[in-house]
Order: sequence, then C-alpha cells, then structure tokens
Amino acid sequence: MKKNIQIYRLLLFSCLFWTGCVDEDSIKMPDFEVGIIARAEIEAGKYWFNINQLNSTEVAFDLTYEGFDMHTAERIDLFLGRGSSTVDLGSYTTFPSRITMTGAEAYALFGFSPEDVEAAGIVRDEFRITYAITTATGEVFSQYGQYFNYNPSLDGRFTGRYAQFYTNLPGFGTLVLEARSPNPQNPNEQQ
Repeated sequence: MKKNIQIYRLLLFSCLFWTGCVDEDSIKMPDFEVGIIARAEIEAGKYWFNINQLNSTEVAFDLTYEGFDMHTAERIDLFLGRGSSTVDLGSYTTFPSRITMTGAEAYALFGFSPEDVEAAGIVRDEFRITYAITTATGEVFSQYGQYFNYNPSLDGRFTGRYAQFYTNLPGFGTLVLEARSPNPQNPNEQQ
C-alpha cells in the first residue's frame, strides 16, 4: 500500500512539473477585429409613431458612427424592415446626417396609407432600422455584438440620448420603432 502511495505521489509531481513548463509563446490569443458601429442620437420623445396620428408623429435622430480610432466611415446605408419586408432608406455620406420620418411615410414605403392601417385594425406594429457601414478602405460592417435588438419604448426611463446601433443601454444592431398608442406612464409620450 505504501508503495502505491509513493507511485501516485511521483505521478502527481511529474504532472505538475510538465504542465508548469508550457512555453508562453505557444499560447495563442484569440483573434478579434475592431469594428465600426452606427450611432443614432434620437431627439427626445421621437423614437415611436403614434398609431392614431401617423401623419403628425415622427421619428427623428442624428446619424453618425463610432470607428474606435480604427475606421472612418465613407457611407452608411440604412434599411427599414416591417415583418419580412425590407426597404432601402438611403445612403448617407456626411455625418451627422439628420433623419426624420413620419409614421405615414414609414407605412407608405410598404404600400400602406394611414387609412389602410386603420381599416386593417392595426393597433400595434413595429419597424426595424438596420444598417451597413462601408469604411474608407472598402470594408463593410453590418452585424455586431451579442445583442441584436433594442427597443427604447420598453424602458420608461429612456433618456433619448442614443438609439440602437450604439446606445447607453445594452444592445447592438437593430433600432426598433413601434407604432402604437402612447404609454401614459412615459413623459416622453404625452401628446
């Protein structure tokens, strides 16, 4: 029995010795790429459409980007999605660019008028703005991070500072704009 214990000790010390001698140059750090992200600075209270006043309520934000001192944006292409359909909102080459759109304009891009929305009985809907950034070197970035959706209207404490793309709240990728009735508990939505 004593002989077995000595053999186990010898094996344990051998394992510790050999694992302690790993060449540090053989340890590979993970590769990662510093990207570039779009930034939307939303005007206070203009992050949703009042479904009952589509002609007068609008979304408004300044579009710019964050290149993390590694990239310069040449162009940002914006896309608006509703359900499974997506339309092109345009390409922007000067930053910041001011983006404004009424609820009626958003629905018109998908072939609907405010009257069509009312006739269809739609009381809640959502639009998603996504983007692709082309850098000055020709690289295209369009997907980021582990979070892909952010909806400022779900948080009554929303400050209106940044919308998705880049925000002071978690998330990257998609800016969700709701078409719905105002939230009576949110001071940004009183009309």
